[in-house]
Amino acid sequence: MPDTYELVICDISGAHKPVAIFRSERPFMPLQVGERFDDHGWDRLEGVGKVGSGTDPVRYLVFATKHLVYEEDDELVYRLCVDLQPFSGPRSPAWGRESPVG
Repeated sequence: MPDTYELVICDISGAHKPVAIFRSERPFMPLQVGERFDDHGWDRLEGVGKVGSGTDPVRYLVFATKHLVYEEDDELVYRLCVDLQPFSGPRSPAWGRESPVG
């Protein structure tokens, strides 16, 4: 049985429904509550919310995570659901105070 990994992103500031889904044959990185998570241009599901870019990212913090494991169409699916809340604080000094260019 093949494995499928999904990362489901929800922006909890609006309708609290998925705004992006990523699929992979390999696991996604682990995430913890409070981590920064920036949108540098995701394809948005149903056109929900602002699309970020490298020069104007939409900045978030991880609010909550949930893991699901289930079988679907003879595949084992590992789904990581991530609730994100908008973040408008200062950029981390570790990455520079100014927004990146390009």
